[in-house]
Amino acid sequence: MKKLTAFLAACLILAGAASAAENISVYIDGNILNTAREPYLEGDRTMVPMRSIFEALGCDVEWNEAAQSVTSKKGGRVIIMSIDSKVMYVDGGAVELDVPPRLVSDTTFVPLRAVSEALGCGVTWSDDTNSVFIVTSAESEIPMYDKYEAVPDFGQIVGVTPNPVLDDGKIYCYENAPSDAAEKYARVMRSLGFSAFDAGEYVIYTKDNISVLAGSRGGIFRIVITNY
Repeated sequence: MKKLTAFLAACLILAGAASAAENISVYIDGNILNTAREPYLEGDRTMVPMRSIFEALGCDVEWNEAAQSVTSKKGGRVIIMSIDSKVMYVDGGAVELDVPPRLVSDTTFVPLRAVSEALGCGVTWSDDTNSVFIVTSAESEIPMYDKYEAVPDFGQIVGVTPNPVLDDGKIYCYENAPSDAAEKYARVMRSLGFSAFDAGEYVIYTKDNISVLAGSRGGIFRIVITNY
C-alpha cells in the first residue's frame, strides 16, 4: 500500500509539472535563465532545475546521491536541501518550505523563490508575462523614488545626486553620471519587469501604467516619469 501511495503521489507531481509548464520565463538581473528542463508551477511556487539556478547565482553545487540531497555554497553561505523534504538548512538554521525539492524524470527541481531569497536576492512575479524577475544580492534592495514607489531611483543606484529635481518629482536631472549608468539602470529596470523601447538617445520603460524616459543628452542624464 505504501509503495502504491508513493507511486500515485509521484504521478500527481509529474502530471502537475506537465500541466503547469506554461512557458514560464526566469530573468536574473535582466538576463533570461536558460534551463535544460522547463520550469513549472507547483501550487503557486515556481520550480526550476537545481543546478541551473544555483550555478546562475554563482554557487558551487554538490549532489549526494545516497542522501538525495544537494549542498550549495556561495561565499560563506551554505544551503542544504533534500528531495521531498520541506526543511531547508541555511548556514545550519532550519527554514520551512512551502514546496520541497522534487525529482522529476531524473532532474532535481527546487523552489525558485526560496533558493533565491536564501542567497539574498530579490524576487518578483509578473502575472502579465508569466515571468519571474530575480535581482541579485548586489541590488536586492533597490531604492525607489519617493513619489513613484514603483520606479527605481536612478541616482541612488548609480551614486549621483539629482540637480535639480523638477516638476514635483516627475523630472530628475543628473550630472556626472558614470559611463555605465544607462546600462546598469536598464538591467535593474528589466529585472523589475519593465518593458524597454529604444528611442535613440533615450530609452522608454513601461510597466503598470507608468512610463519612464531615461537617457543622456548634453552631459546630463534625465529621468522623466509619467502616467499613461
